[in-house]
Amino acid sequence: MPRSPRTPRTTRLARAALAFVAALSATATVASVAPSASATPAPHVVQLGDSYSAGNGTGTYEERSCYRSPDNYGSQVAASIGGTYTDAACSGGVVADILHPRDLGSAFPKTATYSIDPARYPDQKSEWLRRAQTERLCGVPAQPDFSYTYTFVAGAGVNDAYTGTVTCQLRTRPQIDSVTPDTDYVFVTIGGNDIGFSTIVVDCLTLRDPSSCKQALDAATAKAPPMVESTKDALRAVEARSGGHAQVYLLSYPFLINTESYGIPEAAPVYDAGTALNNLQRLGDALQARGIAELNAEPGADNYHFVDTVKAAWGGRVHGLDPHVVADNSKAWLVPVGTPGRDTAEFVHPTQPGWNATAGALRSAVTG
Repeated sequence: MPRSPRTPRTTRLARAALAFVAALSATATVASVAPSASATPAPHVVQLGDSYSAGNGTGTYEERSCYRSPDNYGSQVAASIGGTYTDAACSGGVVADILHPRDLGSAFPKTATYSIDPARYPDQKSEWLRRAQTERLCGVPAQPDFSYTYTFVAGAGVNDAYTGTVTCQLRTRPQIDSVTPDTDYVFVTIGGNDIGFSTIVVDCLTLRDPSSCKQALDAATAKAPPMVESTKDALRAVEARSGGHAQVYLLSYPFLINTESYGIPEAAPVYDAGTALNNLQRLGDALQARGIAELNAEPGADNYHFVDTVKAAWGGRVHGLDPHVVADNSKAWLVPVGTPGRDTAEFVHPTQPGWNATAGALRSAVTG
């Protein structure tokens, strides 16, 4: 039998080279498709605090117990750094809410009748309550950190039919529960409600009563130093919950009014409410800045930041409210008291341009 002709050496080399190139291409394709084992995970952001963090004033809310908004400053900054985001802030929040659960709104009654065989369930009341909770008689909470507390108030059974009534109290978990060792950033505004924000708004910007306004501002001035000490305790706990990992950013508030001085009552002023209010806000900034500096001075602590550029991002007092009875608030980035179509919880809170300005100040602090 004749032998097959031998393949020339040059042809064999060429084929080997082509095979090598094909193998490299396949490897490159797999490498480009397969995720990198060393890829950096997206940073996780947790928002804590009060209405100036939750979202009051945006007009876009996930619910109206805490007024959390997808358009608040924290959500904006989280998106800009490619992060995931959890909002645990709540309208009306005080420092204690960071560490402790809080009741939201008023309790309300719910009644239902279930068929409960007394022979099988001698304690009909307990079985009724179990079913009420299982069937979520009080409703389905709007947020993952919300729950209802069921308090049994009355019940009576007739044979298998048992009718019971509970009061339902909506409650939110401690805000700190949202912080984990995977938390990279914590954003927070806190303290305004601890020193009487709503009372100041009513007495100084709505009723404009000089005596009650002065009392409210004097009381707030006295409460500010202990409030900051409480804030330091809460932020220490937050940082500890993150395992010392999170960067904690405490933000200042914008100026509430657009003038340095304004007397009340307007017809015959006897008290300069404007100067007193602005001085209170400056005192709050100074105390919170000092508190953050003191936290960073503690052994092993350097993850705390005070964002004192919020007022500058708002143009100073330019976008505050005009406090006069007849006012031009066309430039205001705060919702004026009495604005039609707005809830009272939105009054004297940022409109969307204000939220955007705060987001800009925080973004610069985080990325700069």
